[in-house]
Amino acid sequence: MRFLLVALLLFPVPLLAQMKFVLQYQDQFGKWHRYQEKHNEGDAYRTAKARAKATGKRFRIVDGDGRLIDLVDP
Repeated sequence: MRFLLVALLLFPVPLLAQMKFVLQYQDQFGKWHRYQEKHNEGDAYRTAKARAKATGKRFRIVDGDGRLIDLVDP
C-alpha cells in the first residue's frame, strides 16, 4: 500500500492534468495572435464564436501543444 502511494506521488497520472485551449485571432496579414486561454472546450468555443461575430475576425482554438481544435469564421 505504501509503495502505491509513493508511486502515485512520484509519477502523477497524466489524465488528471487539465487541458489548455488557446484562442487565437487572425489579423489582416494572415498572422495568428494569442487572445485568451481557457480550460473548458465548450467555453472556449462559445467565446471564440462570440468574438468572431463581434470583431469580424477569424478565430481558432488550439490545444496546449499547438494542434488545431476548431476554426471559427465570423
